[in-house]
Amino acid sequence: MIRDWADYGITGSVHTGNPARALPYRAKLMRRINRALDDLRQLDASTCGRFYSALSFGADSLVADHLMRRVWPDKPAMWVNQGPLAEWPDCLALKDVMVADGLPLAELTPDITLYDWYRQHGIPTASSMSNPEDKRLNEALMYAPIRRYQAEIGARGFLWGLRHDGEGSHRALLIRSRGTLFTRQSDGIVVCSPVGNWTKHEIWAYIDLHQLRYPAMYDVDRLEVRNGPPLGTSALNMGRIVKLKQNFPQIWRVIVSEFPELQRYT
Repeated sequence: MIRDWADYGITGSVHTGNPARALPYRAKLMRRINRALDDLRQLDASTCGRFYSALSFGADSLVADHLMRRVWPDKPAMWVNQGPLAEWPDCLALKDVMVADGLPLAELTPDITLYDWYRQHGIPTASSMSNPEDKRLNEALMYAPIRRYQAEIGARGFLWGLRHDGEGSHRALLIRSRGTLFTRQSDGIVVCSPVGNWTKHEIWAYIDLHQLRYPAMYDVDRLEVRNGPPLGTSALNMGRIVKLKQNFPQIWRVIVSEFPELQRYT
């Protein structure tokens, strides 16, 4: 039975930001930071301090979490472990380093792992990320465990690293239509996107300026690599599988050994 990437001899790596690369962005970053901190203070006030950081260990959520910890260093972070082959080995390595350094992380267990979902239901072939099957998967994999966590800690809000720039998800439309801080009508949860209006260049300038540690996979192409599950096949008809094979051949060999039918999309 597969447990993790180590079963295939793959270990994750962590790199550190280089301040020299951030110099052209310093002035604009200060304005971005001040605006983000204003949003976070409003989140704190709106929730009476009962909020958490939704952390994926991707670049955007790392910056959002770091901004929060400048003022509230002890706030909890929440991460949903999507199971075997669904988390990048470099992100897992960074998670271990940050937890060892004292990150107050709640690791959630989904109702079913992504790997087991694909084994039971087959590989989805729709290019849309908003089809009924995708919604059922997200409910089991993400939304249900997150709701349980929110109820357990009495959370009234959260922050995440969602950005409108370069995001393909329909969730990014929330920023364009409702801004970087809003209250969900469905459950009254306050949602804060402190880096919602940042560009990818600014995200990396912040990481470099503050010498944050980040998953080494991003250095293949900082502007193109995304922290979606390596095993994930949402939008596979839009070139995602081809890029995985080209940029991360070792990981691709593992994925295709488990799900050989994916070869037809390359």
